[in-house]
Amino acid sequence: MEKIKTPTGDTVYSKRLPNGLSCFVFPRKQFLRTYGMLSTNYGSIDLRFGVSGGDCVDVPAGIAHFLEHKLFEEEGGSVFSRYAEWGASVNAFTSYTQTSYLFSTTENWEDCLRLLIEFVNSPHLTDENVEKEKGIIIQELQMYADYPSHRIHSLLLENLYSEHPVRLDIGGTAESVQRTTVADLMRCYNTFYQPGNMALAVVGDVDPAQTLQMIEDNYPVWEQSTGPIERFDPPEPRQVKAARVEEELPVSRPRYLLGFKHEPVWQGEDLLRQQIVMSLGMRLIAGRSSASYERLYAEDLITDSFSAYFSADPRFAYSAMGSETRDPDALHHALSGIINELKTARVSSGDVERLKRQFYGAHLASYDSFEYTANRLISNYFRGIPSDSFLEVLQSVTADEVQAALAEHLDWERSTTVVIRPVNDHEQE
Repeated sequence: MEKIKTPTGDTVYSKRLPNGLSCFVFPRKQFLRTYGMLSTNYGSIDLRFGVSGGDCVDVPAGIAHFLEHKLFEEEGGSVFSRYAEWGASVNAFTSYTQTSYLFSTTENWEDCLRLLIEFVNSPHLTDENVEKEKGIIIQELQMYADYPSHRIHSLLLENLYSEHPVRLDIGGTAESVQRTTVADLMRCYNTFYQPGNMALAVVGDVDPAQTLQMIEDNYPVWEQSTGPIERFDPPEPRQVKAARVEEELPVSRPRYLLGFKHEPVWQGEDLLRQQIVMSLGMRLIAGRSSASYERLYAEDLITDSFSAYFSADPRFAYSAMGSETRDPDALHHALSGIINELKTARVSSGDVERLKRQFYGAHLASYDSFEYTANRLISNYFRGIPSDSFLEVLQSVTADEVQAALAEHLDWERSTTVVIRPVNDHEQE
C-alpha cells in the first residue's frame, strides 16, 4: 500500500490491484458513516474512441449517462431496493469526463461495498428494457431544458464550442437517445468499464488492509477488452461559435452569463496550478468580499446568485461568470470594465494573499466531507494530479501570476454572452 499524508494529519492508503483497479481507502476513526465510490474514467465527451489500436468507433451522444441509468437495473428488480433494506442510500452521476456510482451507510458497509462492486460489474441490458429507458431519459432531458440555470449553461457551451462534444448536453438529445442500441451500450461498457480504467474510494471507520483485500477478493475477473483507450476529439476552431445569444424563458428576472474559451494545454500538476490561479482570479471578480461584487451589488446589477468559475480538463477549458440581473446590458458593460481593470492594473498582493488563506482553510475543512474527499481522490487520479500537492502549489502562487493568467485567458475575441429574458406577457397568457 502507498501512504498519502493529508494536510489534516490523516493518511490515505492507495493500491493498484493486479487487475488494474486503483483503490483509495481513507480511514476516519469514530465516524459512524461509511461512503464508497466506484468510478470510471469515462464521461459524456467520449463519443469517438478505440482500444489497443483497434478501429475508431462513434457512438450517440448521451450514452455514458444512459449506461449510468441502466446499471442500476437487475434481472430480479432494482439495486435501490437492496440498499434500502440495509438503511443505505445509493446514487450515481455522469459528468463530461467521469461516471461514478456511490453509496452512503451507517450499517452493513461491507455488504454495501460488495453490492457496489457487483452491480457495476453486472450490466443487465435487453432490447426491451433499453427501449423503456429511452422514454424516461427523454423526459429527464425535457425537464432540465426548462431549468433556467441548466439552459443558460447549455447555451454558453453551445456558443463557445463549434465541434467539441463538451458543447452537447451530458444526457444527449432526444434524437441521440432514440438511436442508442444495446450493442452501443455494451461496446462502451466493455471499453470503459475495464478495471484499469476505473478507481474505487472508501471513506469511513475502516481498516485499510482489510478493506483493500475485500475489494480484491470480491472484484470479478474481467473477460472483456483491455488495453489503452484512445479518445478522439474533433478539431476545434480557436474562435467561439457565436459572440452573443438570447433566449426567452418563463423567468421573473433576466439572467446573464459571460464565458471565455481557453486552450486546454495543462496536465497533471500544471492543471492543478492553473485551476488554483484562475479560481483566485474568479474570486477577485465575484467573491462576496471583493470590491467588484460590492460595486455591482450597490448598483443593483447582480443578486446573491452572482458567481464566477473556471472549468478545465486536459481536453477542454473555459471560464464563466454571471447572475440574475435587472439589466443584462448594463451588467455586461460594468463587468467588462472590471475585467479590463484586473487585466491591466496590478492585482493586489494583499487581496491574493487573503484569498489564499481562505482557500487554505476551505481545503482543510473539505476533508470533513466524505463525498468531496472520495471524488477528489478519484478525479485527481484520473487527471494525473497529485492529491497531496494542493497546499504547496497554493502557497507558491503570486499576484503577478494571477494577473498574467487573467490577461491571457480572459480574451474578448474568444468570449460569448448569453442572456435569458422573461417571456412577454402576451406569450404567458
